[in-house]
Amino acid sequence: MTLKDSFLQKIIRFFGYEWSGALVAIFVLSIAIELSTDGQPFFHPSNLMTILNNAAAVGVIAGGMTVVILTAGIDLSVGSVMGLIAALTGYVASFWGIDPSLAIGVGLLLAVMVGAVNGLFISYWKMPAFIVTLAGLSMWRGIAHLSTGAVATPKLDETFDYFGRYNPLSWFADGFLDQTLPNWLMPIGEFIDANWFDYFRSFQMSLVILILFFICLSLIINNTKLGRYIYAIGSNEQGARQAGINTEAYKFFAYVFCTLSVALGALLFLGRAPYAKSDYGQMWELDAIAAVVIGGTSLFGGKGTIWGTFLGIILLKLINNGLTLAQLETFWQMVVTGLIILVAVGIDIVRQSQSAIKLKNMLFFTTSVLVFFVLIDPLSKLLKSWLSIFEHSAMNDLMQSGASLASTQAQRVLSSEEIIRSQELISANLESAIYFGLLFAAVIACIFFAKKLIHYVVASGLILFTAMSFAMDSLNYAFPFLLLASLIMIVSMKVEDIFEYAKTIEEK
Repeated sequence: MTLKDSFLQKIIRFFGYEWSGALVAIFVLSIAIELSTDGQPFFHPSNLMTILNNAAAVGVIAGGMTVVILTAGIDLSVGSVMGLIAALTGYVASFWGIDPSLAIGVGLLLAVMVGAVNGLFISYWKMPAFIVTLAGLSMWRGIAHLSTGAVATPKLDETFDYFGRYNPLSWFADGFLDQTLPNWLMPIGEFIDANWFDYFRSFQMSLVILILFFICLSLIINNTKLGRYIYAIGSNEQGARQAGINTEAYKFFAYVFCTLSVALGALLFLGRAPYAKSDYGQMWELDAIAAVVIGGTSLFGGKGTIWGTFLGIILLKLINNGLTLAQLETFWQMVVTGLIILVAVGIDIVRQSQSAIKLKNMLFFTTSVLVFFVLIDPLSKLLKSWLSIFEHSAMNDLMQSGASLASTQAQRVLSSEEIIRSQELISANLESAIYFGLLFAAVIACIFFAKKLIHYVVASGLILFTAMSFAMDSLNYAFPFLLLASLIMIVSMKVEDIFEYAKTIEEK
């Protein structure tokens, strides 16, 4: 076998792993964000630890969601359950005078009860998981508001800090300063204290719990009878039942475990929040499911890894962090998350179909998403500035007609300086928005038109834009994304040849 054949085999084997796409995306986007955020310290240890800390609460919930989805189920209520557990845990600790440790026990007991309700309806009464948990999404949130009056608690007891903001390394730094560390630990304490603000200040207990949770869960799922049965039920529930597996009991356990992971996520969130409130966890079900799907777990059950989910949640938080460093509005994060979910589900479908045509179209769609990432910056500035001027004109027309403006309407009236600033932003971003918008539309068109000439023209245009972004300072942020998009576009046009060559290798 030639070196070329061996390399291709390894590439095919690597992309056969469910988590491979998430790992490549993390690697590529990390470099792209570092290069496109004007020197912002993305790879600085404190920033990386911040990403892990922010991922902790929703990350452990995604871990529990993975177990449910592996059984071919789903839990749409995790966000509402998180709000319920967080609110009631803080409520009984703050307003009932219960010891925080007992309050945490109340939260865990509540999680078991909610999980048992879900498991009973889904596993034993055979109701669709989608319907049961969709009902729970509304019901548990309503119970949380009713039971606490939707009122925020006072500042939580410091006990909760040990699940979140508490820094385990502070013991070393404080011990070194107080000279209370054993002699053999003093060099470690000195090193941590000297680098505290640069490296170790962002190290929090939530990060440690997140990593330990995924290590333990991965060991259980991959090396125990429980894990094997979970996969078997998701792959073929009827076959698993005929093999003697108590499918109802194991599915029941999956939903109880999921809500217990939600309880742990609630504690991690309370450990970093100043108070408890019943509106926590809104839309977290989307983030949890997105992390699972991005990590390569099939929504049809039976395929996926805990490791993949960990990479999925890191990828989501990485994107959020990158958009924040790029100073884009947080609402764009929701748009990007939705696009990534589409890409992840598409990759899962392509992996199962093993179709060259579907893979080619999936690569085109992935290329269009990368181009859209580039389009976000000029498009958001252009739309925001245009809407500001349009609303200003509309409010002026109302005032000239004699109408009185409400306070929110009056805020839309701009000063002369604000109008000039908006016009400058429109002028500065209009050309880029048009060019990247046309490029985005052209890549999307490749999905619907199978003509090679069209593909070559679009690929040539994409390469030209990549070269322009490298040469122009104003477009430097776009270069990493366009470079990756160009590479994917070139590969996509060779998919059929690669498939045929791979078949010849397998036959040897």
